[in-house]
Amino acid sequence: MEKADVIIIGGSAAGATAAISCKRRNPGKTVTVVRQEQQVLIPCGIPYIFGTLGSPQKNLIPDSLLTGNDVNLVVDRAVEIERERKIVRIESGNDISYEKLVIATGSLPAMLPILGIDKENVFVIRKDAKYLQDMLTTVNQAKDIIIIGGGLCRSRVRR
Repeated sequence: MEKADVIIIGGSAAGATAAISCKRRNPGKTVTVVRQEQQVLIPCGIPYIFGTLGSPQKNLIPDSLLTGNDVNLVVDRAVEIERERKIVRIESGNDISYEKLVIATGSLPAMLPILGIDKENVFVIRKDAKYLQDMLTTVNQAKDIIIIGGGLCRSRVRR
């Protein structure tokens, strides 16, 4: 069984920031990030893929941001947390024990309950480089585009 003082599940903006902050404040501690994505996008840069950047590959968080700060990186999917035993089980079957656990898995897009949401060429914004590249290719070939929404979060009307 592997061992880490701190495990962070999720390797995007929040997870990477948590890992680097933890390591800088506690240089003697072992910090491990477990993330399922091979490549991680800078979330705030996603809109620029479709204009300024022109490619998801130009909007990636390099792994060296973590490894260069002495953070261990495990590219695998966390499938179970045993809080009592302080163990994270990953999909490959390995277990990693921890003292402290941070869950920084991010968000998923809201799927509107509208007719046709499941049709071909209807996209939501996902934090996945291949998916966004396929979307960009489709968008660049399209004659007409409809965009529903444009913000990062839903607002609620208060009464």
